[in-house]
Amino acid sequence: MIGSMMGRPLLVSALLEHAARWHGKTAVVSQRAPGEGVSLDWAGIDQRARRLAQALIRLGVRPGDRVGTLGWNHHRHLEAYYAIPGIGAICHTLNPRLFPEQLVQILQDAEDVGLLVDSGHLSLLPILENLGVRLPWVIVMGEPGDATVPVLGTWFDYETLLAGENGGFDWPDWPEEQAAGLCFTSGTTGRPKGVAYSHRSTVLHAMSVALPDSLGFSACDSVLPVVPLFHANAWGFPHAAALVGAKLVLPGPWLDGATLYALLEREEVTISAGVPTVWRGLMTFLQAQGVTLHHLRLLGVGGAACPSTLVRYFEREQKVTVRPGWGMTETSPVAALMSPKRAQTGLSGEARWRWLDKAGRPPFGVDMRLVDSEGREVIRDGMTSGHLEVRGPWICEYYWKEARGTGRAWFPTGDVATLDEEGFLQITDRVKDLIKSGGEWISSVQVEQAALLHPALREAAVIGFPDPHWGERPLLIMVLEAGKAVEEKELRRHLARHVARWWVPDRFLTVDGLPYTATGKVDKVALRQRHGGCGVDLPGVRT
Repeated sequence: MIGSMMGRPLLVSALLEHAARWHGKTAVVSQRAPGEGVSLDWAGIDQRARRLAQALIRLGVRPGDRVGTLGWNHHRHLEAYYAIPGIGAICHTLNPRLFPEQLVQILQDAEDVGLLVDSGHLSLLPILENLGVRLPWVIVMGEPGDATVPVLGTWFDYETLLAGENGGFDWPDWPEEQAAGLCFTSGTTGRPKGVAYSHRSTVLHAMSVALPDSLGFSACDSVLPVVPLFHANAWGFPHAAALVGAKLVLPGPWLDGATLYALLEREEVTISAGVPTVWRGLMTFLQAQGVTLHHLRLLGVGGAACPSTLVRYFEREQKVTVRPGWGMTETSPVAALMSPKRAQTGLSGEARWRWLDKAGRPPFGVDMRLVDSEGREVIRDGMTSGHLEVRGPWICEYYWKEARGTGRAWFPTGDVATLDEEGFLQITDRVKDLIKSGGEWISSVQVEQAALLHPALREAAVIGFPDPHWGERPLLIMVLEAGKAVEEKELRRHLARHVARWWVPDRFLTVDGLPYTATGKVDKVALRQRHGGCGVDLPGVRT
């Protein structure tokens, strides 16, 4: 016997339809330039998305077709987020920060039938022109008259297309398992791989993101996704905001400290999320100007380990709750968040900071386990590490164009981690970044976190270099705070207070800046290429 409930499918278009119907006057703000914005509302976004849907159908887009987007966080990109899956097609977000050869490969793999690309102040047209890829058509997202790109072949002006439609379009029903979005990994460990998100997985992920123990969205909130729309569903912000009818603020590409501060204050943002490098820039601005955030109550941090200095500053000085998390493109991406349980609510001082160094606990819908190299599950004691595997309704089972019958019951993340009895996850390293010294493993992540507790260090990265006796030894590559210096002996003593003595790096190198990947992570592949072969003559700390 089955239940007697209605069989309504979980669809991305239903999120927008709900927001327009019940929160239609709630603002959606799109920053067009620093200090200059366009203010719409959920009803307006829905109407414009329906017009775009009509235009795409007129261009010949059919269910299952991939339509690419090459754009920043703004209202037109948001409209495409809903219009493309709303007609049964697949919204394929392209990362403009990837190398040209990666973008070409991704476009070819996805077989996009067309592309929406930014112009005007936000222009990404030069990137597209340099790729040398000719698509059936290109829609230029910008103000009327911005589209002056004959090199692209068949192109259309976004606003002109919308003006030619009446918006009298009903969102069709589709099987909820149908693909709605496509995002490729950044390819730092090899060829980028595509992950196809279904309507069902996207809606369930949005529900999870909005829960109180996740990011706690409500209709009273003003939410700002600093994480790009082109990266793993912008961590669910565009969908979760519609789900609850929250005000949505879209920043464009202007993420410097001064511009972010002005936007956060002007739009009274209560919840935001992004990678540590962005929040470090905001922290630097706030400290230099001696100013305070008046509305922000929760800051999500992911994409890389969150430095303790960042957490302490925002929680102590700005009275903002910092919520680190863990996830990846293959997990939609939110798979764990550092939300306290009853046992952690009383933590204070150093005990709280140590607890916040972890990566979070899984919400309902995500299951985790650790296995050893033989595939046997390891104990959850907070100390025993293993290879992290996950499963759930918004976890990738197989990659784009990979054979469906993988038989993959658990997804191997490539991370090494510990889990404690309360279910809190501690990422100790990526498998590829572990350093094997004398037959034992050293966690580069934990050494980096310890190093960043020193007030003279702004950024830190640890890689291994060959050693004739131990096999590998750690090298600490660091960026110092402006005007600061540190002696090698002092740094060694500092590290020895936080990690095992044999984990303390043998070599230290000061650089002006660290390389970052297209998704905001330190590019250790580049660091290993530049410094991984260093020998015993490498100088110590330069001040």
